[in-house]
Order: sequence, then C-alpha cells, then structure tokens
Amino acid sequence: MGVIKVSLFAEQERETKLDKIGDALSKLAEHVDFAALAAETDEAAPRPGRERGGRPPLPTELMVRVLVVQQLYNLSDEQMEFQLLDRLSFQRFVGLRQSSQAPDRTTIWTFKERLIKAGATERIFEA
Repeated sequence: MGVIKVSLFAEQERETKLDKIGDALSKLAEHVDFAALAAETDEAAPRPGRERGGRPPLPTELMVRVLVVQQLYNLSDEQMEFQLLDRLSFQRFVGLRQSSQAPDRTTIWTFKERLIKAGATERIFEA
C-alpha cells in the first residue's frame, strides 16, 4: 500500500514544479505589462463612483488578468469563478494565491459590462 507524503511546504513545492514544467500564464505575465493595461482600462472605462456603497471593487489589474484567462481558455463567467477557486495556475496569474477573496461570476460580468458600455474592449486589447 502506498503512502502519500505530507509536507508543510506542499504549496511551494507544487508552484516550483509548475515553474519547471513551464506555466504558460507565468510566461505571459513576463511579457505583458498588466499594470499599464490596467491603467489604460481605467482611462478607457472609468470606474463607477462609490456613492451607492457596496463592497470596494477588486483591483483593475486583477480583473484584466481574469478576462485574459477567461478569453484564453474560453470560459463562461460561472466556469471562470470555479476555476479561480480551484486552479493553482489561474490563482497565481491573477494574484489570488494569498487571498480568500476571488471575483464571482457577477463581478466578472459587471466588469465586462463596464468595458462594453464604454466601448473600451478593442482599445484595451490593442494596448
């Protein structure tokens, strides 16, 4: 009967293995300036005001990264929400490894609607 090794460093060990195998999203992150893309996004489609209250919005860069992954893997908003909770490489790329807060399907949809209403999608992906 086999034994599964338990390690306090399992998370780091898995990430190291992902890097060795070649995480395509890590490579993408090396070549795309997502901070500049987020700034372009906020300029093209300004964030709505906070007058109505509600929880603070997630960072634009995180949401832009979510949209990139969603497009690359052709995921619905529901599947994107699930994959962000489940998949290590997606969490790492988006910046959620240390966070218990991940965008849900409504947050993803609302962000996309903001871009569509501002007519900003082409401008952002050209950038």
